[in-house]
Amino acid sequence: MKKFKGTNRRNFMKGAAGVTALLSAAGTSSALAMGQSRGGSSKGYDFDEIYSRIGVNSVKWDNAIRRYGKDKITVPMGIADLDFRQHPAVVKALQNRATYDNYGYETLPSSYYDAIVNWNKDRYGIEVKREWIRNSAALKPGMISSMRGLNPAKGKVILQTPTYSGFKGAVSKAGMRVEMNPMKKIDGRWHMDLEDLAERLDYETKCLILCNPNNPSGECWTADELRALGDLCISRGVTVLADEIHCDYVNKGHKFVPYSSIGEKYAETSITYRSPSKTFGHANLKVAYFYTQNQDLMDATMIGGGHDAGCNAFGLIACQTAFEEGAEWVDDVAEYVDSNFDYLVEYVNTAGNLSGIEYSKPEGTYLAWLDCNGLMEKVSGPEQMRAYHDAQRDAGRRHSGLTREGCMGEWIVQNSGVQLNSGSSYGIGSDGFMRMNVAVPLSSLKTALDSLNTAIKKLG
Repeated sequence: MKKFKGTNRRNFMKGAAGVTALLSAAGTSSALAMGQSRGGSSKGYDFDEIYSRIGVNSVKWDNAIRRYGKDKITVPMGIADLDFRQHPAVVKALQNRATYDNYGYETLPSSYYDAIVNWNKDRYGIEVKREWIRNSAALKPGMISSMRGLNPAKGKVILQTPTYSGFKGAVSKAGMRVEMNPMKKIDGRWHMDLEDLAERLDYETKCLILCNPNNPSGECWTADELRALGDLCISRGVTVLADEIHCDYVNKGHKFVPYSSIGEKYAETSITYRSPSKTFGHANLKVAYFYTQNQDLMDATMIGGGHDAGCNAFGLIACQTAFEEGAEWVDDVAEYVDSNFDYLVEYVNTAGNLSGIEYSKPEGTYLAWLDCNGLMEKVSGPEQMRAYHDAQRDAGRRHSGLTREGCMGEWIVQNSGVQLNSGSSYGIGSDGFMRMNVAVPLSSLKTALDSLNTAIKKLG
């Protein structure tokens, strides 16, 4: 395997220098021996490299800096995308496409569909026929189309919470209503509450959104869990809309089970949505796909009309190239992320570290769902909430409906320079939680944890 080559973009933007220096200077307070650089890890791809993303309107980096200031942001870890260099074959393919001086309308070539079919066969052992596949600019537009086509007007869509915050907006955009089915946390793992779900499935409900692996809590649902869910949905005439966008990130000892693979009747009553965006870091290339073997479900989705069947020229090239040449790279990233999770778990569970935060390793995704209820009690009391409200108001930001998790997130940024996602946006059951993205260089993770640990210790 070839190592990455080319100029590091740290030298491209002068404005990146300060933050890069902060990131490179990983703290030394942690006693964990594994906190050293992995030294050009993962079979030649250097995921230890601090690769600056500042100056290209990065949502994770530039937006955080605009809001809080460069002097306040050390490591933003909220948004779910990768802080690693892109796969070199994808970069080369995009560069080659850019040299052709015309970007007019294009059709999707057979090779694009072949790449999707082969990726599913080789990686998950499932058959996805070309005629089952439809294209979309992202997952949510395809889901919106399905909800509009399958649900009654202003009907309900089930979300099993905590779950991806963007689902609520998608349901609303489809003209539907959210019905939350809270999960139960037992021995550190979240479990579906099918008894509660059974009570919520009624004539107004024809769709349930399944997140597998689950964002933000990281469960890779087993075949038995999926069948139990599917049997209940089938008995009530409910179509499962399976978001499997995080499916390529599964930690050691666990397995991703595609919903469409667990049996014919489940495949016939579901639609699956996937994208290379989380797997390869292609979020802004705007390419996704969805499939079902049930033509009636696909026809209803097409009638829904929320998706865009076209494809960005560069997204097309990136997706096809990644699926054709990127399997080993993904495996390497997943291995690196798995090691980052190990570091995080050991750090949190070391005596004296991160008081008020509890955590256990997830089964999949590259997202850590941190139980910060103990910390929230210290930094999000009535007095702190009033100050938070006034600060948001004075800055001209929305200051109604503010949450204790949001207040805690603000405290974390102001006192440690680490930006996390507030748990309150992930639905019922998310009180006191924060989401951390660990798909970052180890030194960035170490800097973030040491900075947060130092801030918490100052509380006494």
